[in-house]
Amino acid sequence: MLDFSCKIEAEISAPPQVVFDIISDPSRHVELAGSGELDTVEQDPPGTVGPGTRIHAAETLMLADGSSLPVTSDSVVVTYDPPTTFSWIVNPALADRFRRVQWWFHLDPVGSATRVTHEVELDIGELHDPVLIGLRANFEQVRGSVIRVGMEKTLHNLKRMAEPTS
Repeated sequence: MLDFSCKIEAEISAPPQVVFDIISDPSRHVELAGSGELDTVEQDPPGTVGPGTRIHAAETLMLADGSSLPVTSDSVVVTYDPPTTFSWIVNPALADRFRRVQWWFHLDPVGSATRVTHEVELDIGELHDPVLIGLRANFEQVRGSVIRVGMEKTLHNLKRMAEPTS
């Protein structure tokens, strides 16, 4: 059962391969992430990205009330299909408390441009911790709006990074 999902689309005036090269490069994710929550990102192993590549991130999660929560996460790339799909599953610091957090970028050519669909799904799973039970009950108010705004800004950043300057 999904506890939260969001899908945002934008058209980028650049070919799919140009867009894919940006979204699939973990060294560019701090600049790409519209949430401003990514502090550092490291890829393991270094070199070519593909299924099984691990992405280690230090983040400062922002809550809707303006407070923040420092966390680390280890993600694994699960789909690397140039130039159409890039996806990773987050194994957060609370791995024993969240079933699945998965992010995607889907790219479709539209003439000489690219339609980008940025998507996230969160399945919290079975909970016993009262704090997390409260988070699930109020997820939309606590994190949902922050995630949506961050995803919109991510696509804005991607547009800036991918489109040629005149």
